Amino acid sequence: MKEKKTNIERYGVRQSDDGYKVDAKSLLASVGGLRGLIEASIPGFLYVLTFAFTRSVPIAMTVVALATLILAIRHFILKRPWDQLVGPVAGIVLAFFLTRDGQAENYYLPGFWTNGAYAAGLLISVLVRFPAVGLLVGPLTGDGLSWRRDKRKLKFFNIVTMLWFAFFTLRLAIQLPLYFAQEVVILGFVKLVMGTPLFLVMIWLSWLLLRRVITPAIDGNLDK
Repeated sequence: MKEKKTNIERYGVRQSDDGYKVDAKSLLASVGGLRGLIEASIPGFLYVLTFAFTRSVPIAMTVVALATLILAIRHFILKRPWDQLVGPVAGIVLAFFLTRDGQAENYYLPGFWTNGAYAAGLLISVLVRFPAVGLLVGPLTGDGLSWRRDKRKLKFFNIVTMLWFAFFTLRLAIQLPLYFAQEVVILGFVKLVMGTPLFLVMIWLSWLLLRRVITPAIDGNLDK
């Protein structure tokens, strides 16, 4: 029987005899492994590739819809949780609605809204002294909100939260000009690069900072 992941392992962190670690294997595991990484990139890759060759939004969206249907069927065959499909399927439905007038670049609008919402939420959390990263890590370490009384932890949680704010803001800063210039193909490939691969890099950088204030000795129940 496959061993169930602990809470912290879902975020790409594993426990070893030397402490908590983040490595390539654990990072891949946090996004469903290499298979999950590939599957998450398939719809966007097929959209930009099909549009690049056909310059037809209906054809590109049809290819994406068929690919999503195949992935969904495979998902159920492998008996994965059905709720993991809600986001992707809802995204495709929304993309169909937004591109119904033939504006290929509108396929990427939901991503801009999502990045903007995340960036705003992260910034606000720091301004009100409840950094989002602390709210995520606190329950995992058993700290709850007590970390707010630890100036060092609060400082690092603020730094990592602002790092993620910069990540989502950078996405918008680079991709929005391409959207307004209607550079659909370039935008598509840029989004792929700034998607899951860069997201994994961000997790790695975040852990390099967080491990300075989160250790097995201090947060021994991190894996519970």
